[in-house]
Amino acid sequence: MHFRPRLVAFALASGATAGVLVSACSHPAAPAPGTGTNTNTGGSNSGVGGGTGAQTSGGSSPGAGTSAGGIVGSGGSEVVLGGASSMGGVAPAMSCGDAVYMDPYTPGYTAPADPMVQTVLNGMSLQQKAAQMQGTPPGTSASKNYDDIQRSPDDTTANIRGYQYRDAGRGLNLDARQEGRPYMNNYSTAFPSASARGASFDLDLEYRLGSAMGDETTASQNTMLLAPCMNILRHPYWGRSQETYGEDVYHLGRMSSAMTAGIQQYIAACAKHYAGNNIENGRANNNAQMDEQTLREIYGRHFEMVVKDGGVSCVMASYNSVNGVKATQNKHLLTDILRNDFGFRGVVLSDWWAMPGDQNFPSASVAQSNATGAVKAGLDIEVPWILNFAQLQAAVTAGDLTQADINASAARILEQKFRFKSALLNGPIGLKTPTSTMTQGSITGNADHIDLAREAAVKSMVLLKNDNNNLPIKTDGSIKSIAVVGLKVPYTLQSTTPLSGTIDFAVDQPIGDRGSSRVNPDPAQVVGPAAGITQAAMKHSITVTSGNTAQAAANADFVVVMVGLTPGDEGEEYAIPAGGDRASLTLPAQQDMLVQQVAALNKPMVVVIQSGGIVNLPWLEQVPSVVMAFYPGMRGGQALGQLLFGEANFGGHMPVAWPKEADLPPFKDTATTTTMDYFLGYRYLDKNNKTPIFPFGHGLSYTSFTFSNLNVPCTDVTKNGVVNVTVDVQNNSAVAGDATAFLFVSYPNTTARRSVKELKGFYRVSLEGNQGKRVTIPLRVADLKYWNGDASGSWVVETGDVKIMVGPDAGHLELTGTLPVK
Repeated sequence: MHFRPRLVAFALASGATAGVLVSACSHPAAPAPGTGTNTNTGGSNSGVGGGTGAQTSGGSSPGAGTSAGGIVGSGGSEVVLGGASSMGGVAPAMSCGDAVYMDPYTPGYTAPADPMVQTVLNGMSLQQKAAQMQGTPPGTSASKNYDDIQRSPDDTTANIRGYQYRDAGRGLNLDARQEGRPYMNNYSTAFPSASARGASFDLDLEYRLGSAMGDETTASQNTMLLAPCMNILRHPYWGRSQETYGEDVYHLGRMSSAMTAGIQQYIAACAKHYAGNNIENGRANNNAQMDEQTLREIYGRHFEMVVKDGGVSCVMASYNSVNGVKATQNKHLLTDILRNDFGFRGVVLSDWWAMPGDQNFPSASVAQSNATGAVKAGLDIEVPWILNFAQLQAAVTAGDLTQADINASAARILEQKFRFKSALLNGPIGLKTPTSTMTQGSITGNADHIDLAREAAVKSMVLLKNDNNNLPIKTDGSIKSIAVVGLKVPYTLQSTTPLSGTIDFAVDQPIGDRGSSRVNPDPAQVVGPAAGITQAAMKHSITVTSGNTAQAAANADFVVVMVGLTPGDEGEEYAIPAGGDRASLTLPAQQDMLVQQVAALNKPMVVVIQSGGIVNLPWLEQVPSVVMAFYPGMRGGQALGQLLFGEANFGGHMPVAWPKEADLPPFKDTATTTTMDYFLGYRYLDKNNKTPIFPFGHGLSYTSFTFSNLNVPCTDVTKNGVVNVTVDVQNNSAVAGDATAFLFVSYPNTTARRSVKELKGFYRVSLEGNQGKRVTIPLRVADLKYWNGDASGSWVVETGDVKIMVGPDAGHLELTGTLPVK
């Protein structure tokens, strides 16, 4: 099944029914001004250019092909210019209108579940209801139970299964301990990191990845996947940058909703970490200070989208405090905003040990007080251990809580279990039968999932720079040998095994950090850089060698230099002795030195970066080509080989701006309190007139594209309207490739605090050689809203003109139009 969100109502869950449209235009649609050609010159050393003409993305190369598999795009629709419609279908005849917002719970949730929930609830004692809200026994203070922290208990009397939790993001973490599971290799499919997949800007791909992870979760007999991770990337020092999609709220909301819809074809998803969880070191003690507009628009809006558009089953309350109140006990977050404003009907789960006191054993009175505050705030489940929620019954007896409080949480938990057919102990798990099978504690050999990992890596890697058409690697006989070089870098961990290791960057395929989202792929199915490049080179009788020094490249005709970070450099706090956050963007000095030494050989070369986020590039002017691969998953080397040889074309775009480190704001204010500013990422750079090395959305290709004929069809639209903005995208060469059209808006007459520009739409389109398509990007007027006032304020869509800007990245938005909102 391919993911096709409904165009007008933005429903990301299949099976929902859209409302009837009523036109909001007062007279026939007219083209907006600004029709013309968009430009992105990528041939300069920095990859940033100006001028007019076609977008130039590294030049063309005969023999380069499009990336394989799947429907590209799905944030709108597309029509082939001068021919039949594409797979995306013809754009709707209705160019603008008011849309009834559809109920995202329609798929996978039916009315008959309601009486079942009430019947089970009526038969439960207070103790049984409270048990639905609890985790596993903690052991003793001298011997804590870390071997069973991924579940809540079964109720054999009521025949209700406890939740079986699994972390995720880039695949299924079968390594974490859970009672009753065999502990063998714990293998599962390792997909690219979320930071990589954010660069794909491909909602259909993300839906299919979510579906694959939901499939493997179900096959492993687990009932909730703790994904998507959708923290906004406030600052590139954040250690868990690799786990989220990027720095833009709209992009995060769309990608997270797509993943959620995929997962929930099978099983419950849990969106995390809500809210303001953007510093890893000392995360449990960090207080995120922010005003209400920042909370609603920057740290909450994408969660609203995953609730309303994605129909997510669960939201995880984070470790940190927000404005001085722990997220797990924060009524403003969990009830006022999440339940009342967003309309969330699912379960609120604590992060692991995110209640006050962390892993300490509280006294009965402290636990009762903590539990009372959390339940009244809106928390439904405390995990992993029964610590504070051990006193739920005592809180009811004392009158601190009521039976109705416990009933409400227990009913929400049961409702979601029945929704995903995971409630009954003697019943099957999940809405669909999985295609994966679990053998000896592992899921291996799902050929479709392994190839999906390759496809995702192909579509996610970003060609940052490509001077003089240095790539793809020439296959005309001029290149007879390739050297793949990279250092061997040791690392040390804590609290997760193995406690040490070494990455040979030339040979090994880094999967990412070793915290809660760690994934163990079957080593026999992993393809690293040297192996993947060899696979591609053999077809052209080109020999490939690998080594760990510049001298290993001395006799090669072409050099691939692999650099990046290890699990000891970035990741989750508990796994790294120094903490998970980075102190700078600089790669280890020896890696920068290796790049410079190879550059001094004056050979054709490319530098490939494998890391969760951006790094400094002191050698950028010295090398002809640079690729950002992020952590590309278990088939990253295979994807890299296909891309470097032009078997596939680069189509990834940076999901963050890439600034100079000196232009970054401070990461945090003090060890415990940091003000979360309204402006971050490209918005911060825009506000402070800082030009990044690469703008948000930057990404080159082996072909070039022209953007033209922007049409904003409504001469006026109401605040509930949806406007189908169209733009023509033309492939200028015989080389097939994917282009992404980005739609930004600005508010020239605003009286509020607003960003210089904001992303409000994107669409990835696949184009054959010399093909053109008209792309439709739906713009929902409600997405133009801002929060006015304090906690008692309201959402406002300003009347007046909105400037519409479309182009290939945030730095090249020459196509402009106007949308009047009344």
